[in-house]
Amino acid sequence: MSAIAGLLLGTFSFIFLISLVVVIHELGHYWAGRMCGVHAEAFSMGFGPTLWSRRDKNGTVWRIAAFPLGGYVKFLGDAGAASEPDADKLAELRERMGPAADQCYHFKPIWARSFITAAGPIANFILAIVIFAVLALSIGGPQYQPAVVGSVAEGSAAEEAGFLEGDEILAINGSDIHSFQEIITEVIWRPGQEITFDVSRGEQQVTLFATPRATEVEDEFGGTRTFGQLGIGNVPQLIRRDEYAISPGGIVSAIGHGADRTWDAVSMTGRYVGHIVTGRASTDLLNGPLGIAEAAGQTAQRSVEAGRTPLESTLLLFINLIQLAGYLSVGLGLVNLLPIPILDGGHLVYYAYEAVARRPLSMKAQAIGFRLGLVFVLMMMLLATWNDINYKLSQFF
Repeated sequence: MSAIAGLLLGTFSFIFLISLVVVIHELGHYWAGRMCGVHAEAFSMGFGPTLWSRRDKNGTVWRIAAFPLGGYVKFLGDAGAASEPDADKLAELRERMGPAADQCYHFKPIWARSFITAAGPIANFILAIVIFAVLALSIGGPQYQPAVVGSVAEGSAAEEAGFLEGDEILAINGSDIHSFQEIITEVIWRPGQEITFDVSRGEQQVTLFATPRATEVEDEFGGTRTFGQLGIGNVPQLIRRDEYAISPGGIVSAIGHGADRTWDAVSMTGRYVGHIVTGRASTDLLNGPLGIAEAAGQTAQRSVEAGRTPLESTLLLFINLIQLAGYLSVGLGLVNLLPIPILDGGHLVYYAYEAVARRPLSMKAQAIGFRLGLVFVLMMMLLATWNDINYKLSQFF
C-alpha cells in the first residue's frame, strides 16, 4: 500500500471511529434530555462552519459541521462546559426565561440532571455491547486459546517463579482467567509488579508469584512499546471455541456475550487507571488522539492487506474498525465518568453535593473546580500525546 493511500485510509478510519463514539455519546445526552422534558437547541455532528442544517418539529437544529471530529448537544440554558449556576444565578435565569424555564436543563430535579449527564457514558457502554453482540451473532465469537503454559523461556520471570509447561492458570490476583489472551492483557501493564497466579498442575493447585519484566517490543510497523512480559508461550494446537461462541439466531446469548466483553474492557481499563492514580502502574500505555489515529490506521492497513479480494478487504476493514470502535467507546465512557469537573463524572459529583447540601455548589467553587479539572485534563492529554509521539519516533529511529 502506498504512503498516500495509507494516509487517506488511516484518516478515514480515525474520523469514522471518533465520529461514531462521540456522536453516540452526545445522542445519549440528547435522548435522556428529551425524556426529561429538556429542550435541545442544537445537535452538531462535528465542529466549525456549518455545511448543512435543518430544524426539526421540536425546534432542535441538526447540523453537520466542517470538521467531523465528534459533536455536541446544546440544551436550553446551557452556556458551556462550566455552566453550573448557583442559587442566585438560577433565580435570575428563571426570571429572565419565564415559562420557557420549565424546559431548561438547570431547573430539572437533581435525579433528572444526573440521568442526563450519565446518559452519555451509558450510551457508550450500550454501543460497545451492541457492537460485540452483533459481531458475535454475525460471525461467531472469537477463538480463544486456553490459559495453558506451552513453553517457559530460559532465564525469564516465569522460570524464576516456577512455572512449568502444562500449567493451567486459573486466576490472576484473585480474578478468574479463561484464556491465554487474558493472561497477556493482565500482564502487559504490570511491569515490575508482583502478581499472584493460581495454577492447576496435574492433580495439584499451586500459587506462584511472578514479577513481569519491562520489555521493549517492536511491532510489525516498526514501532516499539514497553510491556510487562513473563516469558511464557501458549499451546497453539489446543485452540478451542470461545465459551460464548454464538450461532445465528442466538440473540440473547449474543447480548450476554456483548455485555461480558464490555465488562471485561471496563474492568481492565478501570483497574489500569486506578493503578495509575495510586502510582502502581506506568502511564506509558496511555494514548491520546494521535495514538487513536495510529491504531485506526494500523487496523485499517492490516485489514485491507489481509483480504484476498477487494470485497473481502472491505469486509475485514468494516469488522475490525467496528470492533475497535467498541473498545474505544468503553474508554470514552470510562474517561467521562472520572470525577473531574469538566467531565460528566465531575458534574455528577456536583449533583451529589447538591443532593446532600440541598443547594448548588457556589459559583466560585465551581469555577475553581473547572480550572483545576481543565489543568488536569490538559496534563493528561500532554502526557498521552508525548507517549504517542515517542511511539511514532520509534518507527524511524
